[in-house]
Amino acid sequence: MRAAFVGRRFVMMVPLGFLFFLLPLGWQNPAANSVVAEDAAGQDSSTLQLSLEEVVFLASQQAPALAQARIRGLAAEGGVMEAGGVFDPVLFADITYNFSEQPAGGFFSAFGNTKVKRYDANQGIRKALTTGGTVSLQFTESYDDSNFLADTQADAAVTLSFTQPLLRGGWQLTGTQALRQAEFARDRDLAAIRQAGVDVVQAAVDAYWNLAFAYADMDVKERSLQLAEELKALTEAKYRVGAVAEVEVVQTDADIASRRDALLTARNSVEQAADALRILLFGLQDSEEWDFTLVPSSPPPAAETKELDWREAFMQAREYRADLRQLRIDVEQTDLDWKVARHATLPKLDFTGSGSYFSQDTQVGLAFDTLKNRDFPGYTLGLVFELPLGNAQFRGAENRTRQLHQLAIRTLRDRENEIAKEVRDAVRNYNFNAERVAVTARASAVARRQLEAEQRRLQEGASTNFQVLQFQTDLEVAESQEIQARMEFAKASTRLFTVQGLNWDGTRPDLADLDRYLPKSSTE
Repeated sequence: MRAAFVGRRFVMMVPLGFLFFLLPLGWQNPAANSVVAEDAAGQDSSTLQLSLEEVVFLASQQAPALAQARIRGLAAEGGVMEAGGVFDPVLFADITYNFSEQPAGGFFSAFGNTKVKRYDANQGIRKALTTGGTVSLQFTESYDDSNFLADTQADAAVTLSFTQPLLRGGWQLTGTQALRQAEFARDRDLAAIRQAGVDVVQAAVDAYWNLAFAYADMDVKERSLQLAEELKALTEAKYRVGAVAEVEVVQTDADIASRRDALLTARNSVEQAADALRILLFGLQDSEEWDFTLVPSSPPPAAETKELDWREAFMQAREYRADLRQLRIDVEQTDLDWKVARHATLPKLDFTGSGSYFSQDTQVGLAFDTLKNRDFPGYTLGLVFELPLGNAQFRGAENRTRQLHQLAIRTLRDRENEIAKEVRDAVRNYNFNAERVAVTARASAVARRQLEAEQRRLQEGASTNFQVLQFQTDLEVAESQEIQARMEFAKASTRLFTVQGLNWDGTRPDLADLDRYLPKSSTE
Protein backbone atom coordinates (compact mmCIF):
# COMPACT_ATOMS: atom_id res chain seq x y z
CA MET A 1 0.00 0.00 0.00
CA ARG A 2 2.99 2.28 -0.53
CA ALA A 3 1.55 4.41 -3.29
CA ALA A 4 -1.81 4.74 -1.61
CA PHE A 5 -0.68 6.23 1.66
CA VAL A 6 2.28 8.51 1.03
CA GLY A 7 2.66 12.27 1.18
CA ARG A 8 1.91 15.05 3.60
CA ARG A 9 -1.22 15.45 5.69
CA PHE A 10 -3.57 18.37 5.06
CA VAL A 11 -5.14 19.24 8.40
CA MET A 12 -7.79 21.83 7.42
CA MET A 13 -11.26 20.52 8.22
CA VAL A 14 -14.03 21.81 5.96
CA PRO A 15 -17.50 22.17 7.52
CA LEU A 16 -20.19 21.40 5.03
CA GLY A 17 -22.97 23.59 6.46
CA PHE A 18 -25.92 24.42 4.31
CA LEU A 19 -24.83 27.97 3.56
CA PHE A 20 -21.51 26.67 2.33
CA PHE A 21 -23.29 25.16 -0.66
CA LEU A 22 -24.76 28.53 -1.60
CA LEU A 23 -21.35 30.02 -2.37
CA PRO A 24 -21.22 31.64 -5.81
CA LEU A 25 -20.10 29.20 -8.45
CA GLY A 26 -17.27 31.35 -9.69
CA TRP A 27 -15.77 31.95 -6.26
CA GLN A 28 -12.27 30.56 -5.80
CA ASN A 29 -11.07 29.91 -2.28
CA PRO A 30 -7.41 30.87 -1.74
CA ALA A 31 -7.00 27.81 0.43
CA ALA A 32 -7.97 25.59 -2.49
CA ASN A 33 -5.42 27.29 -4.72
CA SER A 34 -2.74 26.94 -2.05
CA VAL A 35 -3.46 23.23 -1.81
CA VAL A 36 -2.64 22.76 -5.46
CA ALA A 37 0.30 25.15 -5.26
CA GLU A 38 1.83 23.30 -2.31
CA ASP A 39 1.36 19.97 -4.04
CA ALA A 40 2.94 21.23 -7.24
CA ALA A 41 5.88 22.70 -5.35
CA GLY A 42 6.53 19.57 -3.30
CA GLN A 43 6.27 16.91 -5.99
CA ASP A 44 6.24 16.18 -9.70
CA SER A 45 4.00 18.72 -11.43
CA SER A 46 2.05 15.85 -13.03
CA THR A 47 1.33 14.20 -9.66
CA LEU A 48 -1.20 15.52 -7.17
CA GLN A 49 -1.29 13.96 -3.73
CA LEU A 50 -4.63 14.51 -2.02
CA SER A 51 -5.76 14.02 1.54
CA LEU A 52 -9.35 13.07 2.25
CA GLU A 53 -10.05 16.57 3.59
CA GLU A 54 -8.78 18.13 0.38
CA VAL A 55 -10.95 15.81 -1.70
CA VAL A 56 -14.06 16.76 0.30
CA PHE A 57 -13.26 20.45 -0.08
CA LEU A 58 -12.66 20.28 -3.82
CA ALA A 59 -15.74 18.14 -4.43
CA SER A 60 -17.93 20.57 -2.52
CA GLN A 61 -16.65 23.34 -4.80
CA GLN A 62 -16.47 21.69 -8.21
CA ALA A 63 -18.75 18.63 -8.38
CA PRO A 64 -21.10 18.92 -11.39
CA ALA A 65 -24.25 17.78 -9.56
CA LEU A 66 -23.72 20.36 -6.83
CA ALA A 67 -22.98 23.15 -9.32
CA GLN A 68 -26.22 22.34 -11.16
CA ALA A 69 -28.19 22.33 -7.89
CA ARG A 70 -26.81 25.77 -7.02
CA ILE A 71 -27.89 27.17 -10.38
CA ARG A 72 -31.38 25.73 -9.90
CA GLY A 73 -31.46 27.38 -6.47
CA LEU A 74 -30.61 30.76 -7.96
CA ALA A 75 -33.30 30.28 -10.60
CA ALA A 76 -35.85 29.43 -7.90
CA GLU A 77 -34.93 32.60 -6.00
CA GLY A 78 -35.69 34.51 -9.19
CA GLY A 79 -39.05 32.73 -9.29
CA VAL A 80 -39.94 34.10 -5.85
CA MET A 81 -39.07 37.61 -7.00
CA GLU A 82 -41.15 37.08 -10.13
CA ALA A 83 -44.18 35.87 -8.16
CA GLY A 84 -43.89 38.71 -5.65
CA GLY A 85 -43.69 41.20 -8.49
CA VAL A 86 -47.41 40.67 -9.15
CA PHE A 87 -48.08 42.89 -6.12
CA ASP A 88 -45.86 45.75 -7.28
CA PRO A 89 -47.74 48.97 -8.05
CA VAL A 90 -48.11 49.62 -11.78
CA LEU A 91 -48.02 53.07 -13.33
CA PHE A 92 -50.04 53.40 -16.52
CA ALA A 93 -50.75 56.16 -19.01
CA ASP A 94 -52.18 56.54 -22.48
CA ILE A 95 -53.09 59.41 -24.78
CA THR A 96 -55.01 59.45 -28.04
CA TYR A 97 -55.75 62.12 -30.65
CA ASN A 98 -58.78 61.92 -32.87
CA PHE A 99 -59.63 64.05 -35.91
CA SER A 100 -62.67 63.58 -38.12
CA GLU A 101 -64.52 65.64 -40.72
CA GLN A 102 -67.98 64.67 -41.86
CA PRO A 103 -70.76 66.30 -43.86
CA ALA A 104 -73.30 67.93 -41.60
CA GLY A 105 -76.96 67.09 -41.63
CA GLY A 106 -80.10 68.05 -39.79
CA PHE A 107 -79.44 70.50 -36.99
CA PHE A 108 -75.69 70.65 -37.76
CA SER A 109 -76.20 71.59 -41.41
CA ALA A 110 -75.91 75.22 -40.45
CA PHE A 111 -72.27 74.61 -39.57
CA GLY A 112 -71.32 73.13 -42.90
CA ASN A 113 -69.03 70.14 -42.53
CA THR A 114 -68.45 69.09 -38.92
CA LYS A 115 -64.87 68.94 -37.80
CA VAL A 116 -63.87 67.25 -34.57
CA LYS A 117 -60.48 67.47 -32.90
CA ARG A 118 -60.24 65.57 -29.64
CA TYR A 119 -57.50 64.57 -27.18
CA ASP A 120 -58.08 61.89 -24.53
CA ALA A 121 -55.55 60.96 -21.83
CA ASN A 122 -55.52 58.55 -18.92
CA GLN A 123 -52.87 58.05 -16.27
CA GLY A 124 -52.77 56.54 -12.84
CA ILE A 125 -51.55 53.75 -10.62
CA ARG A 126 -53.02 50.33 -9.84
CA LYS A 127 -52.03 47.55 -7.51
CA ALA A 128 -53.02 43.94 -7.00
CA LEU A 129 -53.74 43.15 -3.36
CA THR A 130 -52.75 40.03 -1.45
CA THR A 131 -56.46 39.64 -0.63
CA GLY A 132 -57.16 38.90 -4.30
CA GLY A 133 -58.60 42.33 -5.01
CA THR A 134 -57.33 45.33 -6.95
CA VAL A 135 -57.23 49.04 -6.26
CA SER A 136 -56.51 51.84 -8.72
CA LEU A 137 -56.33 55.63 -8.79
CA GLN A 138 -56.92 57.10 -12.24
CA PHE A 139 -56.88 60.59 -13.74
CA THR A 140 -58.65 61.19 -17.06
CA GLU A 141 -58.56 64.28 -19.23
CA SER A 142 -60.20 65.12 -22.54
CA TYR A 143 -60.06 68.20 -24.77
CA ASP A 144 -62.65 68.75 -27.50
CA ASP A 145 -62.27 71.41 -30.21
CA SER A 146 -65.25 70.91 -32.52
CA ASN A 147 -66.51 73.55 -34.93
CA PHE A 148 -70.10 73.03 -33.83
CA LEU A 149 -69.26 74.02 -30.23
CA ALA A 150 -69.32 77.61 -29.10
CA ASP A 151 -66.00 77.16 -27.33
CA THR A 152 -63.50 74.43 -26.62
CA GLN A 153 -64.45 71.94 -23.93
CA ALA A 154 -62.08 70.22 -21.46
CA ASP A 155 -63.09 67.52 -18.97
CA ALA A 156 -61.09 66.22 -16.01
CA ALA A 157 -61.87 63.45 -13.56
CA VAL A 158 -60.21 61.50 -10.78
CA THR A 159 -61.50 58.01 -9.95
CA LEU A 160 -60.64 55.62 -7.13
CA SER A 161 -61.72 52.02 -7.91
CA PHE A 162 -61.70 48.92 -5.74
CA THR A 163 -62.59 45.30 -6.49
CA GLN A 164 -62.58 42.48 -3.93
CA PRO A 165 -63.71 38.86 -4.32
CA LEU A 166 -65.74 37.92 -1.24
CA LEU A 167 -65.99 34.16 -1.79
CA ARG A 168 -64.20 32.29 -4.60
CA GLY A 169 -60.79 33.75 -5.35
CA GLY A 170 -60.83 36.04 -2.34
CA TRP A 171 -58.52 36.73 0.59
CA GLN A 172 -54.91 35.80 1.21
CA LEU A 173 -55.33 32.04 0.82
CA THR A 174 -55.96 32.50 -2.88
CA GLY A 175 -54.32 35.88 -3.42
CA THR A 176 -50.88 34.72 -2.30
CA GLN A 177 -51.02 31.17 -3.68
CA ALA A 178 -48.63 31.81 -6.56
CA LEU A 179 -46.14 33.55 -4.27
CA ARG A 180 -46.25 30.76 -1.69
CA GLN A 181 -45.83 28.14 -4.42
CA ALA A 182 -42.72 29.99 -5.61
CA GLU A 183 -41.41 30.06 -2.04
CA PHE A 184 -42.03 26.33 -1.70
CA ALA A 185 -40.14 25.76 -4.97
CA ARG A 186 -37.23 27.86 -3.69
CA ASP A 187 -37.12 26.02 -0.38
CA ARG A 188 -37.24 22.70 -2.19
CA ASP A 189 -34.28 23.71 -4.33
CA LEU A 190 -32.39 24.90 -1.24
CA ALA A 191 -32.95 21.48 0.31
CA ALA A 192 -31.83 19.94 -2.99
CA ILE A 193 -28.56 21.87 -2.74
CA ARG A 194 -27.94 20.41 0.69
CA GLN A 195 -28.87 16.91 -0.47
CA ALA A 196 -26.65 17.25 -3.54
CA GLY A 197 -23.80 18.34 -1.28
CA VAL A 198 -24.23 15.29 0.96
CA ASP A 199 -24.46 12.93 -2.02
CA VAL A 200 -21.45 14.51 -3.74
CA VAL A 201 -19.28 14.26 -0.64
CA GLN A 202 -20.23 10.62 -0.11
CA ALA A 203 -19.48 9.92 -3.78
CA ALA A 204 -16.11 11.70 -3.49
CA VAL A 205 -15.23 9.77 -0.32
CA ASP A 206 -16.17 6.49 -1.99
CA ALA A 207 -14.17 7.39 -5.10
CA TYR A 208 -11.18 8.37 -2.93
CA TRP A 209 -11.07 5.04 -1.13
CA ASN A 210 -11.74 3.18 -4.38
CA LEU A 211 -8.64 4.84 -5.82
CA ALA A 212 -6.67 4.05 -2.67
CA PHE A 213 -7.71 0.41 -2.99
CA ALA A 214 -6.80 0.34 -6.68
CA TYR A 215 -3.27 1.59 -5.89
CA ALA A 216 -2.85 -0.81 -2.98
CA ASP A 217 -4.21 -3.74 -4.97
CA MET A 218 -1.80 -2.89 -7.79
CA ASP A 219 1.04 -3.08 -5.26
CA VAL A 220 -0.18 -6.50 -4.16
CA LYS A 221 -0.23 -7.67 -7.78
CA GLU A 222 3.30 -6.32 -8.31
CA ARG A 223 4.61 -8.14 -5.24
CA SER A 224 2.88 -11.33 -6.29
CA LEU A 225 4.47 -11.09 -9.75
CA GLN A 226 7.85 -10.42 -8.17
CA LEU A 227 7.51 -13.54 -5.98
CA ALA A 228 6.66 -15.63 -9.05
CA GLU A 229 9.64 -14.26 -11.00
CA GLU A 230 11.98 -14.98 -8.10
CA LEU A 231 10.59 -18.52 -7.98
CA LYS A 232 11.14 -18.84 -11.73
CA ALA A 233 14.80 -17.81 -11.40
CA LEU A 234 15.31 -20.42 -8.67
CA THR A 235 13.48 -23.09 -10.71
CA GLU A 236 15.54 -22.39 -13.85
CA ALA A 237 18.73 -22.74 -11.84
CA LYS A 238 17.55 -26.12 -10.53
CA TYR A 239 16.51 -27.17 -14.02
CA ARG A 240 19.97 -26.42 -15.44
CA VAL A 241 21.52 -28.82 -12.95
CA GLY A 242 18.79 -31.41 -13.48
CA ALA A 243 17.21 -31.04 -10.06
CA VAL A 244 13.65 -30.44 -11.41
CA ALA A 245 11.67 -31.37 -14.49
CA GLU A 246 10.94 -28.92 -17.33
CA VAL A 247 7.26 -28.90 -16.42
CA GLU A 248 8.15 -26.98 -13.25
CA VAL A 249 9.60 -24.16 -15.37
CA VAL A 250 6.66 -24.17 -17.78
CA GLN A 251 4.19 -24.11 -14.90
CA THR A 252 5.93 -21.12 -13.36
CA ASP A 253 5.95 -19.28 -16.73
CA ALA A 254 2.21 -19.87 -17.10
CA ASP A 255 1.54 -18.51 -13.65
CA ILE A 256 3.71 -15.45 -14.34
CA ALA A 257 1.74 -14.73 -17.52
CA SER A 258 -1.51 -14.87 -15.54
CA ARG A 259 -0.14 -12.53 -12.89
CA ARG A 260 1.07 -10.07 -15.50
CA ASP A 261 -2.46 -9.99 -16.89
CA ALA A 262 -3.79 -9.36 -13.38
CA LEU A 263 -1.29 -6.52 -12.95
CA LEU A 264 -2.36 -4.93 -16.24
CA THR A 265 -5.97 -5.12 -15.08
CA ALA A 266 -5.03 -3.54 -11.75
CA ARG A 267 -3.20 -0.68 -13.48
CA ASN A 268 -6.23 -0.07 -15.68
CA SER A 269 -8.42 -0.05 -12.57
CA VAL A 270 -6.20 2.69 -11.11
CA GLU A 271 -6.80 4.88 -14.17
CA GLN A 272 -10.54 4.25 -14.08
CA ALA A 273 -10.76 5.00 -10.36
CA ALA A 274 -8.67 8.16 -10.82
CA ASP A 275 -11.01 9.46 -13.53
CA ALA A 276 -14.05 8.68 -11.39
CA LEU A 277 -12.54 10.86 -8.63
CA ARG A 278 -11.21 13.49 -11.03
CA ILE A 279 -14.62 14.32 -12.47
CA LEU A 280 -15.88 15.14 -8.96
CA LEU A 281 -12.96 17.41 -8.07
CA PHE A 282 -12.14 19.55 -11.09
CA GLY A 283 -14.06 21.71 -13.51
CA LEU A 284 -12.11 20.02 -16.33
CA GLN A 285 -12.35 23.12 -18.48
CA ASP A 286 -8.61 22.81 -18.98
CA SER A 287 -7.62 19.57 -20.71
CA GLU A 288 -4.44 19.44 -18.60
CA GLU A 289 -6.57 18.59 -15.56
CA TRP A 290 -7.13 15.18 -17.13
CA ASP A 291 -3.37 14.54 -17.02
CA PHE A 292 -2.78 14.87 -13.27
CA THR A 293 -1.82 11.63 -11.55
CA LEU A 294 -3.99 11.56 -8.44
CA VAL A 295 -2.49 9.83 -5.40
CA PRO A 296 -4.41 9.44 -2.11
CA SER A 297 -2.32 10.39 0.91
CA SER A 298 -4.66 9.72 3.85
CA PRO A 299 -4.63 6.32 5.56
CA PRO A 300 -7.97 4.63 6.23
CA PRO A 301 -9.31 5.08 9.76
CA ALA A 302 -8.61 2.47 12.40
CA ALA A 303 -11.35 -0.12 12.41
CA GLU A 304 -13.22 -0.53 15.66
CA THR A 305 -16.73 -1.62 16.49
CA LYS A 306 -19.18 0.66 18.32
CA GLU A 307 -22.38 0.30 20.25
CA LEU A 308 -24.78 2.10 17.93
CA ASP A 309 -28.51 2.63 18.41
CA TRP A 310 -30.17 2.71 15.02
CA ARG A 311 -33.29 4.37 16.47
CA GLU A 312 -31.26 7.30 17.74
CA ALA A 313 -29.52 7.55 14.37
CA PHE A 314 -32.91 7.43 12.63
CA MET A 315 -34.22 10.32 14.75
CA GLN A 316 -31.18 12.33 13.61
CA ALA A 317 -31.96 11.39 10.03
CA ARG A 318 -35.58 12.57 10.36
CA GLU A 319 -34.31 15.91 11.57
CA TYR A 320 -31.38 16.52 9.23
CA ARG A 321 -32.05 14.59 6.01
CA ALA A 322 -32.62 17.19 3.30
CA ASP A 323 -34.63 14.81 1.13
CA LEU A 324 -37.15 14.44 3.96
CA ARG A 325 -37.42 18.20 4.21
CA GLN A 326 -38.10 18.29 0.48
CA LEU A 327 -40.97 15.86 0.96
CA ARG A 328 -42.34 17.88 3.88
CA ILE A 329 -42.31 20.89 1.58
CA ASP A 330 -44.36 18.86 -0.90
CA VAL A 331 -46.85 18.04 1.86
CA GLU A 332 -47.28 21.73 2.72
CA GLN A 333 -47.53 22.75 -0.93
CA THR A 334 -50.19 20.16 -1.75
CA ASP A 335 -52.06 21.15 1.41
CA LEU A 336 -52.12 24.74 0.16
CA ASP A 337 -53.34 23.64 -3.26
CA TRP A 338 -56.10 21.58 -1.66
CA LYS A 339 -57.26 24.46 0.54
CA VAL A 340 -57.37 26.82 -2.44
CA ALA A 341 -59.29 24.28 -4.53
CA ARG A 342 -61.74 23.72 -1.69
CA HIS A 343 -62.25 27.48 -1.38
CA ALA A 344 -62.82 27.69 -5.14
CA THR A 345 -65.93 25.47 -4.89
CA LEU A 346 -67.74 28.48 -3.40
CA PRO A 347 -69.79 30.75 -5.70
CA LYS A 348 -68.20 33.83 -7.19
CA LEU A 349 -69.27 36.97 -5.35
CA ASP A 350 -67.19 40.07 -6.07
CA PHE A 351 -67.65 43.51 -4.60
CA THR A 352 -66.93 46.47 -6.86
CA GLY A 353 -66.88 50.09 -5.88
CA SER A 354 -65.60 53.38 -7.21
CA GLY A 355 -65.71 57.05 -6.29
CA SER A 356 -64.94 60.01 -8.53
CA TYR A 357 -64.89 63.78 -8.91
CA PHE A 358 -65.58 65.50 -12.22
CA SER A 359 -64.94 69.02 -13.55
CA GLN A 360 -65.30 70.86 -16.87
CA ASP A 361 -63.87 74.04 -18.38
CA THR A 362 -62.50 75.40 -21.62
CA GLN A 363 -58.92 74.22 -21.01
CA VAL A 364 -57.51 71.12 -19.31
CA GLY A 365 -55.52 73.17 -16.83
CA LEU A 366 -58.58 75.15 -15.83
CA ALA A 367 -60.57 71.92 -15.49
CA PHE A 368 -57.97 70.56 -13.05
CA ASP A 369 -58.15 73.78 -11.04
CA THR A 370 -61.90 73.37 -10.79
CA LEU A 371 -61.47 69.69 -9.83
CA LYS A 372 -59.88 70.75 -6.57
CA ASN A 373 -63.24 72.14 -5.46
CA ARG A 374 -64.79 68.65 -5.61
CA ASP A 375 -68.05 70.08 -6.86
CA PHE A 376 -69.25 67.07 -8.83
CA PRO A 377 -68.80 63.84 -6.88
CA GLY A 378 -70.02 60.41 -7.89
CA TYR A 379 -69.75 56.82 -6.76
CA THR A 380 -70.86 53.31 -7.75
CA LEU A 381 -71.27 50.15 -5.71
CA GLY A 382 -71.97 46.69 -7.03
CA LEU A 383 -71.89 42.93 -6.59
CA VAL A 384 -71.06 40.34 -9.24
CA PHE A 385 -72.40 36.82 -8.66
CA GLU A 386 -71.70 33.58 -10.57
CA LEU A 387 -72.58 29.96 -9.78
CA PRO A 388 -71.73 27.23 -12.32
CA LEU A 389 -74.56 24.70 -12.50
CA GLY A 390 -73.14 21.40 -11.27
CA ASN A 391 -69.85 23.08 -10.33
CA ALA A 392 -68.05 20.02 -11.77
CA GLN A 393 -64.87 21.90 -12.70
CA PHE A 394 -64.17 23.13 -9.19
CA ARG A 395 -65.36 19.98 -7.42
CA GLY A 396 -63.08 17.93 -9.66
CA ALA A 397 -60.14 20.20 -8.86
CA GLU A 398 -60.86 19.82 -5.14
CA ASN A 399 -60.90 16.03 -5.41
CA ARG A 400 -57.68 15.97 -7.44
CA THR A 401 -55.74 18.22 -5.07
CA ARG A 402 -57.04 16.32 -2.02
CA GLN A 403 -55.73 13.04 -3.43
CA LEU A 404 -52.40 14.63 -4.34
CA HIS A 405 -52.08 15.85 -0.75
CA GLN A 406 -52.72 12.34 0.53
CA LEU A 407 -50.13 11.06 -1.94
CA ALA A 408 -47.55 13.54 -0.62
CA ILE A 409 -48.20 12.37 2.95
CA ARG A 410 -47.90 8.73 1.90
CA THR A 411 -44.70 9.42 -0.05
CA LEU A 412 -43.15 11.06 3.01
CA ARG A 413 -44.08 8.15 5.25
CA ASP A 414 -42.76 5.58 2.77
CA ARG A 415 -39.52 7.49 2.35
CA GLU A 416 -39.04 7.59 6.11
CA ASN A 417 -39.37 3.81 6.17
CA GLU A 418 -36.77 3.53 3.41
CA ILE A 419 -34.43 5.80 5.35
CA ALA A 420 -34.96 3.73 8.48
CA LYS A 421 -33.73 0.74 6.47
CA GLU A 422 -30.77 2.77 5.15
CA VAL A 423 -29.84 3.73 8.72
CA ARG A 424 -30.12 0.14 9.93
CA ASP A 425 -27.95 -1.01 7.00
CA ALA A 426 -25.36 1.71 7.70
CA VAL A 427 -25.16 0.84 11.41
CA ARG A 428 -24.93 -2.87 10.64
CA ASN A 429 -22.36 -2.40 7.87
CA TYR A 430 -20.17 -0.21 10.07
CA ASN A 431 -19.63 -2.96 12.63
CA PHE A 432 -19.63 -5.67 9.95
CA ASN A 433 -16.78 -4.00 8.09
CA ALA A 434 -14.91 -3.29 11.33
CA GLU A 435 -15.05 -6.99 12.22
CA ARG A 436 -14.18 -7.95 8.66
CA VAL A 437 -10.98 -5.88 8.85
CA ALA A 438 -9.84 -7.92 11.86
CA VAL A 439 -10.78 -11.23 10.21
CA THR A 440 -9.08 -10.46 6.89
CA ALA A 441 -5.98 -9.18 8.71
CA ARG A 442 -5.70 -12.52 10.50
CA ALA A 443 -6.28 -14.34 7.20
CA SER A 444 -3.43 -12.34 5.58
CA ALA A 445 -1.07 -13.17 8.45
CA VAL A 446 -1.93 -16.87 8.21
CA ALA A 447 -1.48 -16.88 4.41
CA ARG A 448 1.90 -15.19 4.81
CA ARG A 449 3.04 -17.78 7.33
CA GLN A 450 1.78 -20.60 5.12
CA LEU A 451 3.78 -19.27 2.18
CA GLU A 452 6.92 -18.88 4.27
CA ALA A 453 6.55 -22.46 5.54
CA GLU A 454 5.96 -23.81 2.04
CA GLN A 455 8.99 -21.94 0.70
CA ARG A 456 11.14 -23.60 3.39
CA ARG A 457 9.71 -27.01 2.40
CA LEU A 458 10.55 -26.24 -1.24
CA GLN A 459 14.14 -25.47 -0.28
CA GLU A 460 14.26 -28.80 1.55
CA GLY A 461 12.82 -30.59 -1.50
CA ALA A 462 9.60 -31.52 0.26
CA SER A 463 7.31 -29.32 -1.88
CA THR A 464 6.73 -28.37 -5.52
CA ASN A 465 6.45 -25.14 -7.48
CA PHE A 466 2.74 -25.74 -7.92
CA GLN A 467 2.14 -25.72 -4.18
CA VAL A 468 4.30 -22.62 -3.65
CA LEU A 469 2.54 -20.78 -6.48
CA GLN A 470 -0.81 -21.71 -4.98
CA PHE A 471 0.20 -20.32 -1.59
CA GLN A 472 1.47 -17.15 -3.30
CA THR A 473 -1.94 -16.75 -4.95
CA ASP A 474 -3.65 -17.35 -1.60
CA LEU A 475 -1.54 -14.59 -0.04
CA GLU A 476 -2.36 -12.23 -2.91
CA VAL A 477 -6.08 -12.86 -2.49
CA ALA A 478 -5.89 -12.50 1.30
CA GLU A 479 -3.99 -9.21 1.12
CA SER A 480 -6.42 -7.79 -1.46
CA GLN A 481 -9.36 -8.78 0.71
CA GLU A 482 -7.79 -7.15 3.76
CA ILE A 483 -7.17 -3.92 1.85
CA GLN A 484 -10.68 -3.97 0.45
CA ALA A 485 -12.12 -4.51 3.94
CA ARG A 486 -10.19 -1.50 5.24
CA MET A 487 -11.41 0.68 2.41
CA GLU A 488 -15.00 -0.50 2.82
CA PHE A 489 -14.81 0.34 6.52
CA ALA A 490 -13.53 3.82 5.63
CA LYS A 491 -16.50 4.31 3.29
CA ALA A 492 -18.90 2.90 5.85
CA SER A 493 -17.59 5.38 8.45
CA THR A 494 -18.67 8.30 6.29
CA ARG A 495 -21.82 6.54 5.14
CA LEU A 496 -22.93 6.28 8.77
CA PHE A 497 -23.01 10.09 8.94
CA THR A 498 -24.43 10.53 5.44
CA VAL A 499 -27.56 8.47 6.08
CA GLN A 500 -28.26 10.65 9.13
CA GLY A 501 -28.02 13.84 7.07
CA LEU A 502 -24.92 14.97 8.97
CA ASN A 503 -21.75 16.43 7.49
CA TRP A 504 -19.14 13.92 6.38
CA ASP A 505 -17.17 14.39 9.61
CA GLY A 506 -20.21 13.91 11.84
CA THR A 507 -20.90 17.59 12.58
CA ARG A 508 -24.44 18.91 12.31
CA PRO A 509 -25.36 20.90 9.20
CA ASP A 510 -26.68 24.44 9.23
CA LEU A 511 -30.24 24.21 7.92
CA ALA A 512 -31.65 27.34 9.55
CA ASP A 513 -33.39 28.43 6.34
CA LEU A 514 -35.39 25.18 6.36
CA ASP A 515 -36.20 24.86 10.07
CA ARG A 516 -39.91 25.32 9.39
CA TYR A 517 -39.88 21.87 7.77
CA LEU A 518 -38.69 19.93 10.82
CA PRO A 519 -40.64 16.81 11.80
CA LYS A 520 -43.53 17.73 14.07
CA SER A 521 -43.44 14.57 16.18
CA SER A 522 -41.91 11.12 16.35
CA THR A 523 -44.48 10.00 13.80
CA GLU A 524 -45.64 12.27 11.01
